[in-house]
Amino acid sequence: MEFNATLAKSLGAAGKLRNLIVFYAAVHLIFLFFGQWMVAQGYPGVIELREEQLKEIQELPYLKPLTGALAENLPLKILYTFSFNLVFGAFLSTTFTGLVFFLPYIVAVWRGFIIGILIAGMNADSTMLIVFYGTFVLEFGAYCLSSSVGTDLGLSLIWPDRKGTSSRKDALLTAGRNGVRLYVLIIIILFMAAIWEMTLLHYLRPITGPVAS
Repeated sequence: MEFNATLAKSLGAAGKLRNLIVFYAAVHLIFLFFGQWMVAQGYPGVIELREEQLKEIQELPYLKPLTGALAENLPLKILYTFSFNLVFGAFLSTTFTGLVFFLPYIVAVWRGFIIGILIAGMNADSTMLIVFYGTFVLEFGAYCLSSSVGTDLGLSLIWPDRKGTSSRKDALLTAGRNGVRLYVLIIIILFMAAIWEMTLLHYLRPITGPVAS
């Protein structure tokens, strides 16, 4: 019952930020398709950026544990992926940066665009495409929520009246309390995403070396 009450509060917090959440969902999708379109059109600069990103993915430091010490341990890979996405993917890059309210938008544009150019031309029958769609819906759904929390914090500092007060401190506290409630949902979604991604990769396409391009 206590969990249900907590989840209900989290969903209620999401309802208060529904406009921001829809906005960030649209931003991610628009720039995802825009990135794919630019690759399909063969823009040289975008093609070059895609090749650079594919090479860099193979050397990303945070992937090293997944191909090394944790390679054979599925529970630890899930926990590691969840923790990384929660701390770095959600909180630091989209919520904390939201104190400058427009920064989460810039992050969303870049993420959507980069993912778009990376998956452009991916084999529709590939395992990675199966992994991608589930992971994208869950992870980017969570990032839409965390970005909304960040932007709400930033807007509360410059426009406290939207929280029904003239005090920036009170407005920030109100936004913060709502954000904490919403993070319950973010945690749940990111944990589900980590289970989906790591389980499928573990059994269908084990990560035993550099990520293939």
